[in-house]
Formats: sequence, C-alpha cells, structure tokens
Amino acid sequence: MELNSFRDLLLKKSQDNPALQDLIKMVKDEVILNKILESLEKMARPHASMGRGANAGVVAFANQMKNKDVEMMRDSLGHHIAHHKAALKAGNREVADKHLNKIIPLMHLAGKSAAHSGGQLGFDYVPLEPWESNATTVDRRPETGKLIEGTKGLGRRPAKSSGKSKYGVSRAVSNYHYLEMPPHGGHPDQSKSQHTGGYPFEHTLLGNPAKVDSKEAHLHIPEVEAKGEFTAHPFDEHPVNKIVDLSQSELTPDKMDAFANELNNWHESEPHKQWTQGVKEAYSADPEAYKSRGKTRPAHHFEDLKLQEQPEHARAYAAQEAAAVPPESQSEAVSKLAATPTTSTVIRRPKAEIDYSALPEALRNKWGKK
Repeated sequence: MELNSFRDLLLKKSQDNPALQDLIKMVKDEVILNKILESLEKMARPHASMGRGANAGVVAFANQMKNKDVEMMRDSLGHHIAHHKAALKAGNREVADKHLNKIIPLMHLAGKSAAHSGGQLGFDYVPLEPWESNATTVDRRPETGKLIEGTKGLGRRPAKSSGKSKYGVSRAVSNYHYLEMPPHGGHPDQSKSQHTGGYPFEHTLLGNPAKVDSKEAHLHIPEVEAKGEFTAHPFDEHPVNKIVDLSQSELTPDKMDAFANELNNWHESEPHKQWTQGVKEAYSADPEAYKSRGKTRPAHHFEDLKLQEQPEHARAYAAQEAAAVPPESQSEAVSKLAATPTTSTVIRRPKAEIDYSALPEALRNKWGKK
C-alpha cells in the first residue's frame, strides 16, 4: 500500500467531517508516517491485549478514572517496590513477599485498565515471562510444541497447590521469587532482551499516555528504611482491588452493586483523604523535587542485592549455553555465568532498530531504507 492509499483511507473514514478531511489533505507525509509508526509501537506493547480480560467492574473503574487516580496508582506501585527492596536488604522475607504480592496485581490492574480509561492511563513494562520460566520451566509438549506450563505474566497469582501435570510439572507457583532471579535464558523472549539480572521494575512506566510515550512517567521509588512490618499504601483500600481478579461470571449483581457504591464514594473516603494530605505535604516540603518525579528512570531495583539462585533446570540450560560457546570465548562466558547468581546487573537497552521491510516501497524509499 502506498502512502497516498493511507491518506485515501483516512479521507474515506472521515467523510462525514469536512474539516477533518481538509486537515488530512494538508498534513505532510512525514506526519502521517510518524503517526503510523507510533500506533504500531503502541500496539506492540505487552499490555495491548490485556483490556479484553477486564470485568465490568474494572471497566467502570477505568471509565471514571481521573488524573488523581492515575497518580495514586503510580504512587502506590512505587511505594510497594521501594518497601520490597528495603525488606530484602534487611533480610525480612515475610515483609518482602507481602509487598511483592501487591506489586504484580497492581501492574495487572494498570494493564487491564489502560484500554478502558479513555486516554487517562498509559502503561508500559518489561514482560515477566523470561523470569517466570524459572518457576515453570521451558519444557514443551511433544505433541504440540507448546510450553508444558504456560506463562501467565502479570496474571499469575501465588497458589498453594502443588499438583503435577502428566508431564511432572507443577501447575502452581507458590510465590513471586522468580522475579528475584536472573531470567531463564531458554525462554524465547530472552534472546531479544537486554536484561540479565533480577526483574527490572525500574523500567515500568505508568501515567498520562503522553508522558508514557515521552518516557516521563517513570515510577517514583524512594529510598525507605525497612519497617519490620508490612507498610500499607492508601490505594490498597481501593474497592477495585477486591474485584480485579474476578471473572465476569464471578462478579454477581450483588458484588457489582456493592462495588459501584464504594467506587462512587471513594474520593470522599479516609484512605483517599490520607493520600491527598500526603501529596500536599510532599509538595510543600520540596515543590521542585515533587514536580520532577517521573522524569528520570530509577536505579536498577536489584542493584547491590544478592539474587536468589535459579532452579536446577535454569542453571543447567545456562551451563549448556556456555558449553556451546566457541573455545576462545568460553572462559569469558563461564566467568559471566558464575557471576550471574551473585549480583543483579542490567544492560541499558540500545536505541531500538525499526524493521522497515514490512513498509510499502514508497515509505522505505522516503526513509532511505531500500
């Protein structure tokens, strides 16, 4: 399809709006091309299809979302990530797990809500599956070639069951500790990843979609002291947390009515007033620092933290990969492998290369990508 065909399609779609058609006729080719590429990039984000799994309560929450709700979610996520790290540093596994158990469902809520927020909420993150494969293996079903224990990403919840499938793999994962390990090198996504340490929470973006696009919606993850006990955030009390993981069939009329009532009263609730007061105090203490939140990416979450050791199947894969390296570079690879479980590292992602081969010839020629 030539670029003129894109313009013709836009004109056809806007035939009931003469003013918009005039704008489409006048806009430069470069603007159209940039918008096409921007849309394709957004479609490729890991949460793009998550909205289809949202129940009516989550949709209602997203439909009524205000900027203060977005900021509160962002603040809550940064809060729990900060306290997770503080608890790990202090060696308090119980408290670290309680915060980790808040982080993943909250990220899942953001992913489900973004598509229904009417442009209020943008969300981007590094997919969890390569880390999750530490807990589930990358073994595949011989008859289908699919993973025996499929990855669930943000949708996975810890479960006590340890029932085995006919392939001998547990159907349940008891905790999120796999995020505190290096990623499994055998997961297909890992070959394209720049991340080699513990899960990079610091790459999560949540906020106004324009700020997400411009990388100005990073989480604010403050340095906090370990409290010795779980430290709640006001958003933990939001009624959407009670229904976010329910299927539509589980969201009975009575539950939906109760949720709707709590949602309507949320902005007048004590937890919301508590958070609002905290925002005012933080702003008053240092207005410039508060306004700069989100504009820079935090340090790597597991920097200077000892990672958990990967399970045997992941270590065996890493050893096999190291053995396959040509002899002249084997020693270097083994050294890196030996260092991996000790301290988390992160490699900065280089500027993404765009595959222009799928674009029409006119566009490739225009950008010098023949």
